[in-house]
Amino acid sequence: MARKKTHHRRHHSRALAVRTIKPIVIRTPTAVRHHRKHGHRRRGGGMFGGSLGGLMNKERVGIVMGAAAVGMLEASGFIEKLPAVPIIGRLGTTGLVAYLLSNGGRNRLFDQIATSAFVLAAHEYATTGKVVGGDEVQGVDYVAGW
Repeated sequence: MARKKTHHRRHHSRALAVRTIKPIVIRTPTAVRHHRKHGHRRRGGGMFGGSLGGLMNKERVGIVMGAAAVGMLEASGFIEKLPAVPIIGRLGTTGLVAYLLSNGGRNRLFDQIATSAFVLAAHEYATTGKVVGGDEVQGVDYVAGW
């Protein structure tokens, strides 16, 4: 007759395991406070800073510098050598060439020069009723937005 299998008992400690139950804490969300890092001073607002970017934010300074570049191109006589595209004139052509050189706005310098040239051409049209270099096409009246 085969020997009967005996069940081997494992010996466990008979001491009771004490589990600590942590209470569930429900908190309401509070406003997130931004802590200042040590060693950094907070800059004052005023005219050149502040919450809205201030008077001289990066974009505005870039466009002003672009307008200065257009002024230098105009003073050097470079803009006079460009062919004038009808309706937009020489300043508009300068803006168009600068935009094409900006690679769709990827080159920030040429993009800001383009923006400045377009703004100057629009200003010139608004004050005089015509754009310098846009007179070549006779009988064409251009009104922005129409």
